[in-house]
Amino acid sequence: MTDPTSLSRRDLMKIAGAAPLAAAMPAQAQQAKLPLWAAAQRAGILFGASAAWEVLRDPDYGALQAEHSRLLVTDVALKFDYLRPREDVFDFDQPDQLLAFARQNGMAYRGAAMFWNDWPAPWLKGKNSAEIERIFDQHIDVVGGRYAGAIQSWDAVNEPFWPGSGRPGGFRPGPWYDAMGEGYILRAFKRLASVDRHAKLVLNEAFTEQNDDLGKAVRARMIPLIDRLLDKGAKLDAVGLQAHIRPGVGYAGDAFLRFLDDIAARKVDIYLTEFDVEDVTLPKDITKRDEEVAEWTTRFLGPVLRNPAIKVLITWHLSDKYTWYREPQVATERNFRFPARPLPFDDRFHEKRMGEAIRRALMAAPVRQPV
Repeated sequence: MTDPTSLSRRDLMKIAGAAPLAAAMPAQAQQAKLPLWAAAQRAGILFGASAAWEVLRDPDYGALQAEHSRLLVTDVALKFDYLRPREDVFDFDQPDQLLAFARQNGMAYRGAAMFWNDWPAPWLKGKNSAEIERIFDQHIDVVGGRYAGAIQSWDAVNEPFWPGSGRPGGFRPGPWYDAMGEGYILRAFKRLASVDRHAKLVLNEAFTEQNDDLGKAVRARMIPLIDRLLDKGAKLDAVGLQAHIRPGVGYAGDAFLRFLDDIAARKVDIYLTEFDVEDVTLPKDITKRDEEVAEWTTRFLGPVLRNPAIKVLITWHLSDKYTWYREPQVATERNFRFPARPLPFDDRFHEKRMGEAIRRALMAAPVRQPV
């Protein structure tokens, strides 16, 4: 099993600078089809993708990730329920192997997520608040401590809001919120910061780009929460916005761009953490569907990447073959009539028009200070 503590801060700096800046490349090389990480690096943006066992067990997919990504993001490997199948068990096999893969391929490593109220481990049921708090603190100490110095960033808390929950403030219910109220969020940031002094700590949320009541409600709650965390001394380095684009719901446009400006005004970086385009409402014809996915990519990334606070762009996997939209439960719930194609590479790992659109948006983005 890999020992992540052997990855020093100097190692992380080498990873971050493993690839030369594209601006220093010869003009002929710049005109070629750059890997997505290199197109991103021109603007000071770190590009990456999520991965699970597939990146280790499918050599061609591993090669695709190595070619185009410089940030490997855990899909399920570091989520509480996956990592802790029983109270006395921490299963580090997958996250350790993913870390080794990242190191071997010059990638930084990102943890998603330390705490999320959805999908609680069944063994938490029936425990009182004091027991939940003890487990919460222990989890940070063990997991955060194990990977201290090896993590570029942690989602300290994922998806804090669910406005329809009926809870005060519209918070998402679950074991952590039910035991500690809103205070679990600050507690996660402060304790994790004391355990890992080098990782960037991120508050990650979904839905904020949506032009519906859910998107509006979450946006309205996020800025006050950010302010409360900063006022109370949280080490809040970045706000993560998932950016699962849903053409059937619509994009908030100017309202979302103002929201980005509001976050940036607080001197907090912004990460786009789970970008893809849900194509369930788009034409069945693959050519037309791919064209529309690329158009939505341009429509979203073009104006959004102009904001210099955006320092990271992550797609939720790289290939359609491994998209979460093809998981049977998700495909059924969202009424997919055909295999989803929401990502920049197809099932055979060939680049689609979406990949070209991502590259163009990155190449057109203004240069910013790197993360």
